[in-house]
Amino acid sequence: MKTTDCLSILILLCVWGPGCTSENASDTYSTWEQYRGSSTAAQFSSLEQITKENVHRLEPAWTFHTGDKRERTPMECNPIILENTMYLTSPQLDLIALDARTGEELWRFDPEEYGQSGGVNRGVTSYTEAGKTRIFMAAGHLLFALDAASGALVEEFGEKGMLDLRKDLGRDPETLSVALNTPGIIYKDLLIIGSATGEGYDASPGHIRAYSAKTGDFRWIFHTIPQEGEYGYDTWRWVEGENYGGTNNWGGLSLDEESGWVYVATGSPTYDFYGGNRIGENLYGNSILALDASTGAYQWHYQAVSHDIWDYDLPCAPTLADFPMDGKMVKALIQPTKMGELILLDRETGKPLLDVEEQLVPPSYVPGEVAHPTQKRGHGIQVVPQGLDSTYLTTISEEAAAFAKEEFGKYRNEGMYTPPSLEGSLTFPATRGGMLWGGLSYDPENHMVYVNANEIPMILQLRNLSGDPEAGDVVSGPGSGRYIYLSNCSNCHGANRQGLGEAYPSLTDLKERHDRESARKIITAGNGVMPAFRGFGEEELEALISYLLDEAPVNTANESNKEEKETMDRYVLQGFRIFTDEEGFPASRPPWGTLNAIDLTTQTIKWKVPLGEYPELKERGVAPTGTQNFGGCVATAGGLVFIGGSADEMFRAFDADSGEVLWEYKLPAGGYAVPAIYEADGKQYVVIAAGGANRLGTPAGDAYVAFALPAD
Repeated sequence: MKTTDCLSILILLCVWGPGCTSENASDTYSTWEQYRGSSTAAQFSSLEQITKENVHRLEPAWTFHTGDKRERTPMECNPIILENTMYLTSPQLDLIALDARTGEELWRFDPEEYGQSGGVNRGVTSYTEAGKTRIFMAAGHLLFALDAASGALVEEFGEKGMLDLRKDLGRDPETLSVALNTPGIIYKDLLIIGSATGEGYDASPGHIRAYSAKTGDFRWIFHTIPQEGEYGYDTWRWVEGENYGGTNNWGGLSLDEESGWVYVATGSPTYDFYGGNRIGENLYGNSILALDASTGAYQWHYQAVSHDIWDYDLPCAPTLADFPMDGKMVKALIQPTKMGELILLDRETGKPLLDVEEQLVPPSYVPGEVAHPTQKRGHGIQVVPQGLDSTYLTTISEEAAAFAKEEFGKYRNEGMYTPPSLEGSLTFPATRGGMLWGGLSYDPENHMVYVNANEIPMILQLRNLSGDPEAGDVVSGPGSGRYIYLSNCSNCHGANRQGLGEAYPSLTDLKERHDRESARKIITAGNGVMPAFRGFGEEELEALISYLLDEAPVNTANESNKEEKETMDRYVLQGFRIFTDEEGFPASRPPWGTLNAIDLTTQTIKWKVPLGEYPELKERGVAPTGTQNFGGCVATAGGLVFIGGSADEMFRAFDADSGEVLWEYKLPAGGYAVPAIYEADGKQYVVIAAGGANRLGTPAGDAYVAFALPAD
C-alpha cells in the first residue's frame, strides 16, 4: 500500500472517529477560566475523575454562603477558577474570591459603595498581562476592574477602576439604562461587551463595544441598530420622535481565536411585542453576527427572525464546533433559540448547513402593526415542538384536560408565529423557550450536544397604551405615571399591576410595603431579576412613583393623550401569562422541561428525558413531567451531564449515553445557573450556584456548593 493511501485512510478515520478533533480537548477543556468554560462557549470539561461508575459517591466538599440574600434575589453566576482561586458573584453582586479547594473567602468587593447593588450577574471576565491578572465584573451601569490577588480597584483602568456603561453609545448617558448581566470576552488586549437594555418603549440601544483591557479606552462600536448610511438602515421604517432600542447582545459572546472573529447573538428590537413604530425586517435584531474582534468590522450576519414581535431573542452566545458532515469536517456555529431549534451555520460564511425554507406566516390585526409575511423554518435541528394544537394539550388529569380544551378555544392560534393580538394569541414555544441563556454543552470528542429546554405555551395579549375610551379605560398621556408604567413595566407586572405569582410580584399593594424613597431606589437600582431604570427624567420618575403608590389618579384623559393619538398608537403586553390549567401547571402536554442529547453527525436527537418533577404531581402518581428550567448543563469526558435548573431544586448527573439519572442531590435552593467543573490539587470538583428565586418563584438562596468524590 502506498504511503499516500495510508494517509488518506488516517484522514478518514480522523474525520469519522469520535476521538479525533481539530483541537486537543484534554488540553483545551481541562480548566474553567472563562464563562461557560471556554471562548468557544463549549460548556464541556475534559476531566474524567468523576465517572458513570463512581458518580453515585459524589458528596458536598464545601458549601459557601454569601450572606446577602434578599427576597427574590437570584444568583445565576457561572464561576471561573484561576489556579486555586474561584471568582463568583453574590445575590447583591458582591464579587468574591474563594479558595477553590475549601470554599474559604479570600476577599470581597462590594459595589454598593459605588451606588450599585442587586440585579442579575452570570459571571466575570479575567485578563492577564505581565503576570498580573485583573477581574472585570459589572453591577448596575458600572463595569469594575479589580486586582485578582487583592480585590482592589485597578485605578489605571477607566476612571479609577470603573467604566460607565452608559457612555459611548451616541446618546446622552443620563437618559440611558444600560447594564451588563453576562460577562464580556477578551481578544488580545480588548474587552468586548454586549449589554442589557430593558424591553420597554424607552429602552436603550444595544450596540456592541470594545475597550482596551489595559486602560479602559474606548476602541470600537458596532451599531446593532444601523445608523443612517450603514448597511441595514433601510430595513427599518423610521418614525420621527420614536425611540429605537434593544437589539442587544445580552447572553454573551464567543470567539474564534484562529480567525480573530467574535460571534454575537442579538435580541429583539423594542418594544418586544409590538413593532408598529419599526416596520421592516429590523436588522440586526434576532441575528447572529460575525465581527472582526480587532476592529468591529462586519463579516456576515444571519437573521433568525424578521421583525420580531414574540420576544424570540437569541438568548446566549453561539457555540463553535468542528464536526463531520456529508463526509467532511465543517467549521460550524450552533445557535440555541427560544423557538426550540439549534441553528447550524458555517462560521466562516454564515450560510446555513441545513436547508432553510421561508414560510408564509399569519398577518397581524393589531392597528399599525405589519407582521413580516414570512419567517425562516428548518434552519436547524428541532428540539421542541413548534405550534400548539388540541392534540398537544395537557394529559395530567381529566379535569386539567377539560379546562385546557375550553380555554384553548378562546385565543387566536395559527401556529408558532401567530402574532400577538388584542383578544390574545397562543404561542408555543414562547419567550420562555425552547432554549434560554444557559446555552448548550458540546462534547468535541463525540460530537454530541446536550441542551435543556422548556416546552411552555404563553398567551400574548396586547392593549392600547392609551386605553379604550368605549370601555371607560383611558390612560393619560406620555408624561403620566400610568403611561410610563405601561410602557416599561407591564410586560412583567401586568397591565393592572397584578403580577404573576412569586416570580413577578403584584404591585397593587406597593404603598403598604414601600415609601417613596425605597420605591425610588428599587426603580433606579433594580431588584432581583428586575433591571435598573436610570433613564427616567426626574418628573417621569416622580410620576411613576406616584402612580405605583396610588398617589395619582389611575385613569385620566387630557390633551397630551390626544396629541399622542395624533402621532402613533402604542400597544403593550397585558402581562406575562403562561397558558395553564386551573392549578397553574402548563396547559400543554408534558414534558414541560427536558434535557436533550443531539448527535451532530446525523443531526438527530439521540435521547430526550424530562428534567425535574413537581412533588405534588408525583404524589398523585403522575409520571415525571419536567419543570420550567433556567441555567444550563455541562458534559464531561467522564460520560456525564451535570445540570440543576429545575423547579424541584435538585442537582443531577445524567448518563451522557442514555439520559438515565445516575445521581441527584437536593440543593439549599434552586440551582438556576451553569455549573463549573475544575481540578485543584489533583481532585475534580463540580460547583453550582444555589441562588433560587429567579423567574420560577422558588425561595431565594445564597449558597455555592462544590461536590467531589470522598477521599477514601
